[in-house]
Amino acid sequence: MRVLKTSIFLCFICSVTSLFAQQPTQTIRGKVIDTDTKQTLVGATVSLINSDPSVGTTSDEEGTYRLEEVNIGRYEMMISYIGYESQIIPEVLLESGKELILNVELKENATTLDEVTVYSSRHTEPTNATTSIHTLTLEETFRFPATFYDPARLAASFAGVVNQNDQANNIIIRGNAPSSMTWRLEGVDIVNPNHLSNAGTFSDRATQNGGGVNILSAQLLGTSRFLTGAFPAEYGNTLGGVMDMQLRSGNNEQLEFTGQIGLIGIDLAAEGPLSKNAGSSFLVNYRYSTLGLLSAMGVDLGDEAISFQDLAFNFSFPNKKGGELGVFGMQGISKNVFETERDPELWEFEKDRNDITFDNKMGAWGISYSQPLSNKLSLKTIAAFSTLENERRQNSIANINFSEIDIDKQKRLSANVTLNYKANSNHSIKAGTFASYIQNDIFLDYTTIDAFYDGQQDGALIQPFVNWQFRPSTKLTTNVGLHYMHYTFNKTSAIEPRASLKWRFLPEQNISLAYGLHSQTQLPQLYGIDDLSNNYKLELTKAHHLVLGYKNAFNKSTSLQVEVYYQDLFDVPISSNLSSTFSGLNAISDYTFSDSLVSEGTGKNYGVELSLQKFLTNNYYFLWTGMLYESKYTAADGIERNTRFNGNYATNLTVGKEFVWINKKGKNRTLGINSRVSYVGGLRETPIDQIASSVLGRTVFDDQNAFSIKQKDFFKIDLRIYYKRNKPKYSSTLALDIQNVTNAQNIAFSYFDNLKADVITKYQLGLIPLLNYRIEF
Repeated sequence: MRVLKTSIFLCFICSVTSLFAQQPTQTIRGKVIDTDTKQTLVGATVSLINSDPSVGTTSDEEGTYRLEEVNIGRYEMMISYIGYESQIIPEVLLESGKELILNVELKENATTLDEVTVYSSRHTEPTNATTSIHTLTLEETFRFPATFYDPARLAASFAGVVNQNDQANNIIIRGNAPSSMTWRLEGVDIVNPNHLSNAGTFSDRATQNGGGVNILSAQLLGTSRFLTGAFPAEYGNTLGGVMDMQLRSGNNEQLEFTGQIGLIGIDLAAEGPLSKNAGSSFLVNYRYSTLGLLSAMGVDLGDEAISFQDLAFNFSFPNKKGGELGVFGMQGISKNVFETERDPELWEFEKDRNDITFDNKMGAWGISYSQPLSNKLSLKTIAAFSTLENERRQNSIANINFSEIDIDKQKRLSANVTLNYKANSNHSIKAGTFASYIQNDIFLDYTTIDAFYDGQQDGALIQPFVNWQFRPSTKLTTNVGLHYMHYTFNKTSAIEPRASLKWRFLPEQNISLAYGLHSQTQLPQLYGIDDLSNNYKLELTKAHHLVLGYKNAFNKSTSLQVEVYYQDLFDVPISSNLSSTFSGLNAISDYTFSDSLVSEGTGKNYGVELSLQKFLTNNYYFLWTGMLYESKYTAADGIERNTRFNGNYATNLTVGKEFVWINKKGKNRTLGINSRVSYVGGLRETPIDQIASSVLGRTVFDDQNAFSIKQKDFFKIDLRIYYKRNKPKYSSTLALDIQNVTNAQNIAFSYFDNLKADVITKYQLGLIPLLNYRIEF
C-alpha cells in the first residue's frame, strides 16, 4: 500500500511539473477559397512547415481549417490543393493572447500537369498587378521602427518611396507629389484619412493626402495593398500610388481585448462574436492621444498643443452561401493650438505675433457585400460616404486688422460593383464600375494679402473598367484591360489602356512588364480660387507609365527584386504667363491667387529600384532598398527643371533580430531589436528673394530659379526594442521606439521671417522616444 501511495504521489508531482513547464499554445484557423470565384476549397492541406512536432490539417466542407494547441512562435504556413498553386506564407506570428485567423485565396493552375509553389509575400486578396505592388501587415506595422503604427510611414521603407517630412506621413512615390496618391478603404475611394493634415507644411495649411498620423488605428488593419505604378485596370484617379487599406474581421468565436498605453496616449480594442451560430463578429477600437507628456519631458515637437482621438469599427455578417455583409466606419478629430505670449518682448519669430488654431474632422462609413454567384462567377459591391473638414484661423495680436481664415470641406459618396468571371483555369475576366459624387467647399479670407474666396466644386466621377487575364501556362500570365474616367464637374474624360505580362522562366525567377495610361483630377485649389479665371476647365493630368521588373526568390524567405520605370506626364496645369515656372506637379498645400492656368505642362519621372528582402525566419530579417531617379517638369517658360521632389537617390536598411527563450516554467519570452537607417537625397527648394520679402513683409521666392537649391541630404537612424511575454491567458509587449537616435538635423523648409528680417531654416523632427505597453487577452 505504501508503495502504491508513493507511486501515485510521484505521478502527481510529475504531472504538476509538466503542467507548469508546458509552453503556452494558441489556435490558428481560417478559410481557403478560390481567388476568382470565391468558392470554398474542400480538402485543402494546411501545414506549418517549420513546426516541431509537425502540425497540419485539411479544410472541411465549408472550406475552413483549424490548427489547435499550436506552440507560440513564428511559422511559415503552406496551403496546397489539387490543381491549384500552392502558397507559402512567411512571418506567421502566433501569440497566446489572440487566436490567429488567416483566410487564404489560391489560384487554379493553368494546366493540370504543372505543380507550382508561390512564395507569397503575404496573405491578401490578389489583384491583377504583376509589378510595383507591396503588401503591408499588422505585424510589420508593430515590428518596424518609427512607423507610429501608420501604414504610410511603413511604406516609406519600400523601394521608390520617400517621406517628404517626418513630421507627417506624406510620401513621395517615384518623384510624384504626395497628392498624386489615392487612399482607399475596403476597396473604395475616401477623403484624406489622416489626423492633423497640416503637419510639416510650409504654409501650415492642409494637404490633400497626408497628416501627422492615420486616423484608422492599426488594431483594425488587415493585410493591405500598396501600389506604386502601372496600375491594373481596377485602379483609377491616381498618378503616383494607391494605399488600399483592408480591415480585418473580429474573432467570431470568442471575446478578445487589446489595450495599449504609452507616452502619446491610449488605444483600446474589443472584438468577438455577435452570433456564434451565424459566425458574425464585431471589432471596435478607440484611441485617444495627447503629446503633452512628450513635451513635458523636453522633447521638441514644435510650439503647439496637439491632440487627437478616433473611433473605428468593423462588423461582419457571413451567410451560408459563402458570402459576407460588412458594415464599417472610422471617424476622428484632431487639433493643434498655438497661443502666443501677450508680452511683445517675448516674441522671437513672426509667428509669435499670432494666435493660430487648426481643427481637423474626418469620417468614413460604409457597407460591403460579397457573394459567390456560381462556380464561375462572384460579386463584390461596396458603398461608402466620407467627409472631411479642415479649419485654420490665424489672428494677429500685433495688428487686429490682420487675420487669415481657411476652411476646406470635402464630401465623397462612393460606390463600386465588381464581377469576377472565371471561364476556366486559363481565362478570367474582372469588370466593374466605380462611381463617386465629390463636393469640395473652399472658404478663404486673408486680410494679410487682401484675398477672399467662397466657392463650391461638385461633380460625379465615373470609372468603369474591365480586365482580361490569360494564362496559357503556369509560367506565363498576361493582363489586358481598359479603364475609363469621366468627371462631370468640368466634363473631362480619359480612356486608359492597361496591359501587363509576367513570365516565370524558372521556378524561382520571373520577369514582368506593365504599362498603363493613368489620369487624375486636379487639387481643389487649382480648379478655382480666382473667379475671373477659367481654371475649372483644366483637363485631367495624365501619364504613361511603363515598368520592367525582375524577381529572384532565392528560397522561401529571401528574394531580390529590381524594377526600372518611366513615367511621361502631360496635360499638367501650368500658368498662362509665358515667363512663369509654376507647375501643378509641385503643388502641396498652397493656393494660386493670380495666375490663370492651362493644361499644357509636361513632366517625367524615371529611375531604377532595388529591394533585397529576407523575411523573419531563424529569428532575424532584413529589408534593403535603393533607388536612383530623376523627376523633371516643364512649365510655361519652356525650361526643363527639377521638381520639388527630385532627390535623385534614396536607400533604406531595416534589420531586426529576435532572441527567444522558454524558461523552466514554460514562459515564452522574446526580445526584439530592430533598426532602420535612411539616407535620402535632399529635396529641392526655390531661392528666397530677401529684398522683396523685406519690402512685402512675407516670403517671396525667386521663381525664375525655381527649385534650383538642393537641400542637404537626409540621414536618420530609428530604433525599436520590444520585450514580449506569452503566458497561457494573455500576451504583452513592452516597447521603446526611438526616432532619429542621433538627433540629426534634417531640413524641412526655409522661409523669410519678418520679425527676424532674415531667412530661417526649419528642421524636421529630432530625437523622439516613445515608450508603450501593449496587452492582448
